[in-house]
Amino acid sequence: MALSLNQLKGLNKWLENKVKDLEEELSKTKEDLENLDLINKISSCSCEIKACENCELLEKKICYLLKTLDKLTTGKSNFEDVLASHKCVFGKAGLGFYPQSK
Repeated sequence: MALSLNQLKGLNKWLENKVKDLEEELSKTKEDLENLDLINKISSCSCEIKACENCELLEKKICYLLKTLDKLTTGKSNFEDVLASHKCVFGKAGLGFYPQSK
């Protein structure tokens, strides 16, 4: 299935917008993680019980944010690898192509 130049430009534009959206989500997630880490450092748990409900909740949120951040980072790097591996549409190098010499 051959895509036209306009279709490829549209697809490229869509992919660029998707990357921008993912980068914004990644930065928001990083901010959330930093805020939770700061809250965790500030709130000194003086509970006599080993783990209070607040601490458990914060730990779960931190784990969730770390996993999400890891997925986004891995996804972004994989996406960039896929984009980098694509060849130019007009590149005719390969089997059976012999350029005309003048």
